[in-house]
Amino acid sequence: MIRSRLTFALLFFFIACAKPNTKVLDIGAFTIDVPPEWQSDIPTDQEDSLTGYIKGKNISMYFDFSTMGYANHLSDFEYQSQNVKIDSSGEYIIKTIWPKIVGKGMIGIYMQSRKSSLNFQMHGKELSKEEQEMVLAAFKTIKIKQKGSGSRLPF
Repeated sequence: MIRSRLTFALLFFFIACAKPNTKVLDIGAFTIDVPPEWQSDIPTDQEDSLTGYIKGKNISMYFDFSTMGYANHLSDFEYQSQNVKIDSSGEYIIKTIWPKIVGKGMIGIYMQSRKSSLNFQMHGKELSKEEQEMVLAAFKTIKIKQKGSGSRLPF
């Protein structure tokens, strides 16, 4: 009995003291779960879109969120050198790209609303395998903060 209480107390202590693997970065128009050291950098002079960067050690991801359809569609890349995955939900059509050769090309996500002109893209370039895996995992946690769109992406 004492042994099980001690085991439970130690387990609780380790869980409570464990460093979280991610944090929620609230950009305003969307949230994304990222490693704790990543930060957002958003210029104050925004007009037609919300643009900025999410930065971590050796990582700089540019994003563009627009309710008027102004975000880049990620169509200016070489299909031969990129993996492309198309997903969809009731709310969005989602295109995710990443290089076939790690460290040589663009990684990105593009989302287009099915019901409005809202679109969103985020991309970075020349990432290591570990960085690429972190970014792809973060993409899966994006939540658009638009009325009626509280669900996570379908992948």
